[in-house]
Amino acid sequence: MSKKMVVWTIVFAFLSMGLAPLSYAQTSVAGPTGGSSVEVPSYLEFSYAKVVRMDADANETDPFNEGTDISAAPDFDFGMLREVLDTDNVFQYMRGQYYYYVLFIATTSGRPYRITETGTQLSGAGTTIARESVLLNPLYMWADALTQDSYGNWIAQGAPPSGATVGPITTACSSTPSTVYEDTNLGAARLVRAAIAIAGPAAGQTAPTNYSRGYDGSGNGQGSTQTYTAWKPVTKDQTTGTYNGQITFTLTLI
Repeated sequence: MSKKMVVWTIVFAFLSMGLAPLSYAQTSVAGPTGGSSVEVPSYLEFSYAKVVRMDADANETDPFNEGTDISAAPDFDFGMLREVLDTDNVFQYMRGQYYYYVLFIATTSGRPYRITETGTQLSGAGTTIARESVLLNPLYMWADALTQDSYGNWIAQGAPPSGATVGPITTACSSTPSTVYEDTNLGAARLVRAAIAIAGPAAGQTAPTNYSRGYDGSGNGQGSTQTYTAWKPVTKDQTTGTYNGQITFTLTLI
């Protein structure tokens, strides 16, 4: 009986040893481990800035496919003033032969920012042109594009981000900075326009107007209506001569 017990004990121990690794089988093993890091540079710049002279006499309206790029040497020369008549051929105001689109994309490393404009009054011939006659018209077009898809098609930028607004239309000749566009939340890069012109209200309007959220893909104004009720027309009583001034745009963190 002693021999049987010994044999049984040995067999049981053998089976136990064989089954143990199946209960604790290893399914992974540690590899190299280390920390990771990257340093992102800080940006505060216009990653895109373009000044385009538009010929109003030629009915140019598209700064991407029409007009003349003068970014290398910006000069806001409005040319010879022209008469604007209503449908009954009654004089309304004088407008410039040329007007200008200034196109921006601000890069701020995701920090809130504001684009502003300042200007001096046009003076010459011993007098001045009213500040309220020279217009700064901030514009945000939802259909303007920032990027392309994998097929090379441009992708519309869409509505302004939450916390972003378009500045009201106003004089371009103020020493106090006028807001073109600001993003107080995400600091996201967007393509923004500023039109600079000696002009007047659009057809059907009594004063120049823009919109706080820009224009959607169908060209409809969005957000609050912003009307420049202080606008003054240049009349035919304006003294003949050449007038000069200065216009400056600035990008600032807020």
